Amino acid sequence: MTATLERPGTGGGIAPAVRRRRGHGPTAAVLLTPALLLIGLFVVLPGVLALAGSLFRIDLTNGVEWTWVGPENFAGVLADPAVLQSMVNTLVYCALTIVPSMAIGLALALLASTLTRGRKLAQTLLFLPFTANLVAMAVVFRYIFDLRGGFANQLLGLVGVGPVNFLGDPATALPTVAAVGVWRAVALVMVMYLAGLTSIPTAVHEACAADGITGLTKLRLVTLPLLRPITVFVTVLVVLQSVQVFDTINVMTQGGPLGATETVLTMTWRLGFSYYDLGQGAALSTLLLVVLVAVGVLRRGALTGGAR
Repeated sequence: MTATLERPGTGGGIAPAVRRRRGHGPTAAVLLTPALLLIGLFVVLPGVLALAGSLFRIDLTNGVEWTWVGPENFAGVLADPAVLQSMVNTLVYCALTIVPSMAIGLALALLASTLTRGRKLAQTLLFLPFTANLVAMAVVFRYIFDLRGGFANQLLGLVGVGPVNFLGDPATALPTVAAVGVWRAVALVMVMYLAGLTSIPTAVHEACAADGITGLTKLRLVTLPLLRPITVFVTVLVVLQSVQVFDTINVMTQGGPLGATETVLTMTWRLGFSYYDLGQGAALSTLLLVVLVAVGVLRRGALTGGAR
């Protein structure tokens, strides 16, 4: 007779790790259920309602009445000059924020990575803008750029320059708001690039030093190619943040003057909650979602293509 030897505590030959993995299913379901419910309630459900609402005319004057109009809302949105202007403003805002944020954030990350003293303090101070409450900071910046008594105009007065209507002039309002967007985005870009720089092996730096590769040559030929995945990821984050700008503009300019700072997201809010045209507001938000998904897919393709 052949006896089957089992290790003590194996439970009939089933390894403890296998039994633990089998028991993880119910536990994982219990832990994930609250998060999934919240995501479904506050993310998935509003998205489905917005997509459905873009195909209806929603009348709020006599209760809530949904009338099927098909693609009429999309045609109305794309034919509205104010909406088209908000799209142009959004593109200009992105052009004014994305590239400067990336460049300044990378420069600050390179500078912080070279510090031998006070590196942690410098990193903390540079990251503070991203952690600040955006609405509160928008209020502060509104007073900084105020025409009468603003800190920016006080500084200009010291050098003999007359007061500038930063937020009241259509020529300067959007660049001023974009400067605040750069101030916030730089902190995120800096931290991401700093994490990428610390992940570069020491052997790479030693090899560059041995070959005499330093300065801009090292940055162009070695550092930036190694940071390409970080660059793609950071680009996606900054693009999403720029396209979806709302709080800063709503607090500082309310889309004015004369619609000069109206963006797609502020126009979506205005259509739905100022003009009570929820159908067109939902249509515009759906178009924005399509654009954001397309940007994510394209950047993901660039990332996977670079990885190969």
